[in-house]
Amino acid sequence: IIIGINLLGCVVSAQNNTNEMTTWKLELLTTYDFLNTSYGTNNGFIAKGKYNLYHSKHFSFYTGIMHQNSYINERKNKFTKHTRGYTTDVGLYALTEIVYYPFRQRKFFMSIEPFVGVTYLRSKGSLKIPAYGVSETYKNTYVYFNYGVSNSLGYRFGKISVQLSLWSSLKGFWDKGRF
Repeated sequence: IIIGINLLGCVVSAQNNTNEMTTWKLELLTTYDFLNTSYGTNNGFIAKGKYNLYHSKHFSFYTGIMHQNSYINERKNKFTKHTRGYTTDVGLYALTEIVYYPFRQRKFFMSIEPFVGVTYLRSKGSLKIPAYGVSETYKNTYVYFNYGVSNSLGYRFGKISVQLSLWSSLKGFWDKGRF
């Protein structure tokens, strides 16, 4: 689970020749895994571009793309003191988002956002356990199909919103791909 805080969210509207409104939403988020579930200190960013397909009093429906980039410092590893290195995690995903606004003013919102795409994982470092005479360096790359869901609670202040997101990759959870 990665916790994200939406630092900048803006809505861009444009009028085309048929007088219809076309609305795009740009989200730039920073991520931090404060639960340390990723075997090290995890920091990163997510950039999303979404197109509004449907808009009503209490619901909005978007589709778009997402780029995710994470850096995991394995020196502060929760499970072993002998690893020195890092892992980078870069992904490109297609997504849909359903947003629910429970109140009339549409400031507070809840959303669910399934995604599907490709992740490129690279890890590099060393493992040293002097008591057992183990000393190895490693460098691995792995490209895989990834899918999951993001759930968010947020509040909008004009065109800027702040949100708390739980981002869960289901790869490995349902198909034992990484377990």
